[in-house]
Amino acid sequence: MHNWWFSLNVRGKDILYGLLAAVTLYGVGFAFSLLLGVVEVVSFHYQPLQLLRDLFYCFLIALFEEIVARGLVLGGLLRMRMNRFLALALSSILFGFMHLFNPGLAWLPLFNIILAGAMLGAAFLYTRNLWFAISLHLFWNWIQGPVLGYGVSGNSFGSSLVSIRLSGNTLLSGGTFGFEGSILCTVLLALFTAFIICWFERGAFKPTDKACN
Repeated sequence: MHNWWFSLNVRGKDILYGLLAAVTLYGVGFAFSLLLGVVEVVSFHYQPLQLLRDLFYCFLIALFEEIVARGLVLGGLLRMRMNRFLALALSSILFGFMHLFNPGLAWLPLFNIILAGAMLGAAFLYTRNLWFAISLHLFWNWIQGPVLGYGVSGNSFGSSLVSIRLSGNTLLSGGTFGFEGSILCTVLLALFTAFIICWFERGAFKPTDKACN
């Protein structure tokens, strides 16, 4: 029997891949936002201790939410022999519902959070290990808020490395909810989720025997 705590066996490469994925997604998203003129960089404020405190806070949030949404819910549904994509969909919807009371939540941000749940759960379908999801979740939030200055799922960190000014259509900028409120985020999440699933389905990585238990 495979329990969620076995999913926390540390795998350094998964942590690295999660970091690289977050950097890539936000690098592309922020670049397009700048090109479209919906985001303007105003100033920089380098506060290393604050960045580290925010990183630790983001880690705690990511750890808790991944244990619940992916470890307990998605892992539990998979142990019940539910179709893995149905299990992924249900756990992703629950992940969205976990954010129902976030400030400024609307239909597009909610849909994007559900998509983010699918992205975070996709690799878990094949590896049964949480560290890629924890790492991607951690650095997704940290880069979005404390580094780039967006709101994070409607919440503000107060200070950030980069101060930005949003303008134009909120469907493109995300508005006060953060990048997760933008259609650019929708496209990136959908593409990267599809990439993860295709990557595993094509056999680039084979699940271990333990992952299939």
